[in-house]
Amino acid sequence: MKALHSLVLGFLLGISTPVWAAQGTLLYVPLDDRPVCLDYTVETMRAAGWDVKTPPRSYIAGAQQKGEPDKLMDWLEAESRTSTAIVASSDALLYGGLVSSRTHELPFNILEARAERLLRLKSSAHNQKIYIFATIMRSPKASGAPVEPAYYSQWGPKLFRLGALEDKAELKRLHRGERRELKRLKRELPPEVLQDMYGRRANNIKATELLLHGVESGDFDYMLLGRDDTAPYSQAHREARSMDVLVHELPKERIRFFAGADQLGLLLLQRAATRLQYELPLVNVTYAAGKGRATIPTYEDNTVDESAKQHILAAGGFPVQRRDHADLVLALNTPKDGRCLEAGSAANTSTATPEVKAFVGKVGRLLSHGYRVALADVKYGNGADNALVPELFRKELAYKLSAYGGWNTSGNTLGFALSQGLLSKAMPEKEHRYLLNQRYLDDWAYQANARMKVYQSLIWPQYWPNSGLKGDKLARTELAIAQEIKKVAQPLLGEQVENYSFTLPWQRMFEVQVKHRR
Repeated sequence: MKALHSLVLGFLLGISTPVWAAQGTLLYVPLDDRPVCLDYTVETMRAAGWDVKTPPRSYIAGAQQKGEPDKLMDWLEAESRTSTAIVASSDALLYGGLVSSRTHELPFNILEARAERLLRLKSSAHNQKIYIFATIMRSPKASGAPVEPAYYSQWGPKLFRLGALEDKAELKRLHRGERRELKRLKRELPPEVLQDMYGRRANNIKATELLLHGVESGDFDYMLLGRDDTAPYSQAHREARSMDVLVHELPKERIRFFAGADQLGLLLLQRAATRLQYELPLVNVTYAAGKGRATIPTYEDNTVDESAKQHILAAGGFPVQRRDHADLVLALNTPKDGRCLEAGSAANTSTATPEVKAFVGKVGRLLSHGYRVALADVKYGNGADNALVPELFRKELAYKLSAYGGWNTSGNTLGFALSQGLLSKAMPEKEHRYLLNQRYLDDWAYQANARMKVYQSLIWPQYWPNSGLKGDKLARTELAIAQEIKKVAQPLLGEQVENYSFTLPWQRMFEVQVKHRR
């Protein structure tokens, strides 16, 4: 066994829980009810043998409903009598969910009261381990209602640019033309829009600062702070820099701060499981040829190497240089030149380049030498590498991986693949294969292929929106998606694709839910 001995880990971490503590009941309050935050995450934990309890779905934020922070907190306090650990989203417990954190009009006194109630949870939960995850508001280049305030549809790009320039100004990196541009933007943007945006962001920051006291006091055993869609220069990056000062004053063994949001719940559930089983998994990281570890992915403000290190530590593991000591190898498929394009770009073809073949060859050698490998496909944003996945199947490696991920942002992908890879050793083969299929069908077949084809064949010709689909429009879109996914996936996955359903749970094209018809 490569993981450190449980008694040694117990000594290092100062754990006082009895050494026989193992798989048990985990309470989980997700960010919202999107599949990656709720269903996929819970399915992963249950596949590894954990009993995960979640609140009634009517309390959780969804496409058509706001979350119920006070009811979520009531549920947590009541259910904590029988659980072994708690993992919860503070965005859900303070604002109602991720979208509400960007759009709410709550006065600070309400946020403060909810934060203080969360800080008291440990005493009412019989002192069990409490893991909290929070996010710094994103700075989108373009967006609109309902996921942002309505004015983003008109002013979004200029608001993003304003944040980027103010960030650069504080870092003393503005050139003369940008200084003039910054003054012009401040004149052009309506005062009421700026007041609304800055007011909400300021209240969210103050509420997060209150939660940081829970790390310092021990009311939270661990906290993850995620940077949601953060560019190197942006309002979110600007706020993250100030928050980073506070985080650095806190014990490093209790908090981590890095890019991403949707992967944080699974990371913390994995950490809770690791701690309850007295394990410290050792993880080695390897990269595709080229810029590799120095890559700064789209939507993020740090190198993928730093992100990988922080994710491993957050998941309850430890990064190691020597591969022969590793419980898991995290293999990252990165672009040769370090530029992460969108998965829907023309560059994402099915032609296996020498770099792709070399990377798959490396993965194959690792597997043949007995290493467990989780593959994080971060070469493109918002979908998989169209050359990589077929090559994995051609080399008969696709189902030998401990985990695969290739969705959304680099941090989302990396965190999910890492967590599923660490948990996979406890999974029956049937469940493990199901989770791999889910990712291949979602990240590769849908996100990198079928989504764009349905846009081109149905959504755009009909002048339909890409969100808010209802009735006949939703039914026709879901039918087209299912047909395209099957067309893409069946040559590799075979007839088993017929056993899966494909729906749009948030009535928008951004995410699909892949589910086995059991």
